[in-house]
Amino acid sequence: MKPTKEPLPVEASNAGDQGVHDEIARRSFFGRVTKGALFGVAAAAFAVGLVLPSDAAAQEAPAEGLKRFILIGLCEPVDDSPKTLAGFDEWFVNQHVEDVSHTPNFVRSRVYKLKGKHGGGATYTDFISFYEVDAPSWEEAEKVLNAWQRDPNAWEGRANHSATGKRVGNVLSCPGSGWYEMLNSYDGPARPATKLD
Repeated sequence: MKPTKEPLPVEASNAGDQGVHDEIARRSFFGRVTKGALFGVAAAAFAVGLVLPSDAAAQEAPAEGLKRFILIGLCEPVDDSPKTLAGFDEWFVNQHVEDVSHTPNFVRSRVYKLKGKHGGGATYTDFISFYEVDAPSWEEAEKVLNAWQRDPNAWEGRANHSATGKRVGNVLSCPGSGWYEMLNSYDGPARPATKLD
């Protein structure tokens, strides 16, 4: 890629303008990689309607004054060693996703493993987690989640989850995550053979 030589836009009245930082991020390698990762998260958010069973898509509406949000995490083990993979399955797949599901106002939590590409699109991680929550705003949902995760006595399974995390160590890489607000939901003709909720 050929470097750009045009000057960055800087307004004389405010040299620290956020627009300059945005422009640098847009042009930088890191900015382009971040944009690609966020595009992947957005694609995953779009795909959630395709992978959730029709009864889970949002037939139940949020309570009055709340909106439905989904927190999506692009996740993978930090390496491919058998020890790391076993720790990832034990701590993240079998405990962490459930732990988050107990957060106040959370509707459900799910984790999926990649089994194949769709078309020619890129895949960013082998695992993706979905956390549905009803809240007045994504900022409030984030605040509640962070407080919940800091509480060592949040629910009866927290002690085991924390002990497992200490025993297996850092097994999780999450190169992208974000909150998305549900705008529409459409059910298809297929119905799940078994209820996953």
